[in-house]
Amino acid sequence: MDGAVTEIHHSDDSKGTRTWVDPVTEMAMAPRGPVLLLPLVLLTTGLAQITDGASYQQFVNQHVDFPRSRVPNNQNYCDLLMQRRALTHLVCKPINTFIHEPAGQLRDICRRGGRHIKRNLYDSKRTFRVTTCREAPGSRPRHCRYRASVRVTRVRVACNSNLPMHLDPKYLS
Repeated sequence: MDGAVTEIHHSDDSKGTRTWVDPVTEMAMAPRGPVLLLPLVLLTTGLAQITDGASYQQFVNQHVDFPRSRVPNNQNYCDLLMQRRALTHLVCKPINTFIHEPAGQLRDICRRGGRHIKRNLYDSKRTFRVTTCREAPGSRPRHCRYRASVRVTRVRVACNSNLPMHLDPKYLS
């Protein structure tokens, strides 16, 4: 075996414990540098994708209502949707916008349907139907009240991994 040491020998640790070691088996079983990094890289990548997916799902929950929920009037629409989407439990979220288009059209802003502005911000090339809900005076958690404004406007989103993660209020004020 081209001069390799194949006999069993012993090894002592710092406590004087003697372990018998077969050098052939030890070498075959010993992990190599890149092999140790691969599981760590895969775990990190997987966690990042899960986080991105969660952030995208949060974005959809907070901002997409397609088709638009049928509610008798805009006032009731905001009160109901803000509560339904859990945006009023601990505090009354001061302002939130719901977009009444399919989520796929919002994803497209991060690709060919948007114009890159800076960093991870993209403006939509087209307009969207939106309802913006603003907290009314006298609201309190679990009994939040809102005023609604309905309009058609472009939107600006922050993207991560080609998915919208945040709706920027640039066009919405």
